[in-house]
Amino acid sequence: MLLTRARAARRRFGAWRRGRPLGAAVLAVLGALELLWLPFTGFPAAVQVAGVVAGAGLSTSVPLLVAAVMLATHPGLHTPVGLMVLALALLALVTCNAGGMLLGSLLAGAGGVWGFAWLPPEREAG
Repeated sequence: MLLTRARAARRRFGAWRRGRPLGAAVLAVLGALELLWLPFTGFPAAVQVAGVVAGAGLSTSVPLLVAAVMLATHPGLHTPVGLMVLALALLALVTCNAGGMLLGSLLAGAGGVWGFAWLPPEREAG
């Protein structure tokens, strides 16, 4: 009984996952989290500047995180949201410690490009 429910849940999740750019969203979320995490860790190479620069970093990485979540929750908007993720990833190069030492911007940029290029699965005829 429990095994049957688990298999049904796995099938439902698989169908849900195939209908949206989930891989792109995961990459973009990882990039956004890295951009948010780096300034608060005291990482030696991070630029520790308070005030306007820190606010600019947060004002870039928080919308990037929201847009990344939107990729997973609103698959019909994958084209404009993917472009927005890509633009925010490029903006993070300037505002967020060189894009989270490049890693955050590269992850988010790859997620944005993947989200932009993603195509919904073909509907079965019938």
